[in-house]
Amino acid sequence: MSNQNGKREIAGVDIFIEAPFQAKLPTDIGGLKLAHVASRGTKLKGNELEKRILDVGWLCARYLFDTPHPANSETDAAILRAMETIGASYAWSSAIKLYHLDGHPQFS
Repeated sequence: MSNQNGKREIAGVDIFIEAPFQAKLPTDIGGLKLAHVASRGTKLKGNELEKRILDVGWLCARYLFDTPHPANSETDAAILRAMETIGASYAWSSAIKLYHLDGHPQFS
């Protein structure tokens, strides 16, 4: 992801974890706030979804900063802290940084 002409900032991170969708994830980790949890691209909210969604055992926990930050060692440290915190309770498989380019999200 290289764009020399645009202003690129880190908006947050998607952390993929092995957990049931009833997982108790922290809502705030060092400046990153839990935006939502998804399973296979479907946001999970409430008990009604438990009846309609197959729990495949892998979730995506999206954590966002209140405002996007420049990419630097501080944003990386916050993301690593979130992964360590979640990793203490759940196995994680990968993490993907979420970017804004010129103020526009580069993720859906």
